[in-house]
Amino acid sequence: MTQSVKPLVIKQSAYLRVPQDVAELLDIMGAPTGAVELRIDEKGCALVYTFAKPTRMITEEPEPVEVLVAAQ
Repeated sequence: MTQSVKPLVIKQSAYLRVPQDVAELLDIMGAPTGAVELRIDEKGCALVYTFAKPTRMITEEPEPVEVLVAAQ
């Protein structure tokens, strides 16, 4: 999905607004943080935002699993 945004310049800083549909998607995903990658090549410059669903921390206890063994 490609979005067109115009930078908002305040003093000497430029800001990119998050389009409403992207903000709604992030809210649905529940992604608390993300990463921004700057890709530069001969065609131009791209900002790639990556958001992921939160995952359980490794230190958490796993859910209990019931194992049924058939009687012989």
